[in-house]
Amino acid sequence: MLFSYFQIITFFLLGQSFFGRLCLMRVLIAIPACNEEKSLPRVISEIKKEFKEGDILVVDDGSTDETAELAKKAGAFVLSLPFNLGIAGAREAGFLYALENGYDLVVQMDADGQHDPKYIRSLTEPVVKNEVDAVIGSRFLNSKFNHQTSRSRYLGISLLSFILTILTSKKITDPTSGFSAYNKRVIKFLALNYPSDYPEPEIPLLLNRGGFRFKEIPIEVRQRQAGKSSISYKHALYYLGKVLLGILITCIRKIRNPKREIRNNI
Repeated sequence: MLFSYFQIITFFLLGQSFFGRLCLMRVLIAIPACNEEKSLPRVISEIKKEFKEGDILVVDDGSTDETAELAKKAGAFVLSLPFNLGIAGAREAGFLYALENGYDLVVQMDADGQHDPKYIRSLTEPVVKNEVDAVIGSRFLNSKFNHQTSRSRYLGISLLSFILTILTSKKITDPTSGFSAYNKRVIKFLALNYPSDYPEPEIPLLLNRGGFRFKEIPIEVRQRQAGKSSISYKHALYYLGKVLLGILITCIRKIRNPKREIRNNI
């Protein structure tokens, strides 16, 4: 026989495991970046150490420093946007790239070093095993991590968590997390329906409206390795108002169906 029974059984069992399934999937780690030359090389290096099964894409969102060049030198693919589109535009570009290049799973993470690549495996495992369609990393799901944030931010996050928990009928603890993983069905869906401004709080609502299975897992974030947050404290109220408006629009706007779009293009 070409294969022994032992080889066949081993191959079958391996195919049912997380690692076996992961080896059969094309995984893209998408990192939006704007002027992150100081932190990005280390982030890419850490990803390669912690998760060797995926391709790394840096979406250069109109950087004026050496972000794109250093990303290429570190071994990442680089998608350079013609001008700064903001976090939503950069993340959407990552989903479109994944869709057009046939990836089965996308991990979204930040370029500033706050997202620890050691959690990529934990984020992807429930998706790879088909337990859910999407996984979102939460800083507040495990009280042992003791994430520190300002009082104003904590109150804003608590308000958004309360609203989204009611709207989705699912417990949402971290509506501003940008560390997440999505399967191919969600990639297609978000490529067509991605929010246009501050995307993270609207994602759980979009997933719920699309009928997708999703859950949070606990993660611990680190201090930024360099640079500063794009959302300053003095703009916290403005940010909250924009997010609440975005949630309202997401509740009532028409959702584009990937199956219908694809069928119409054939």
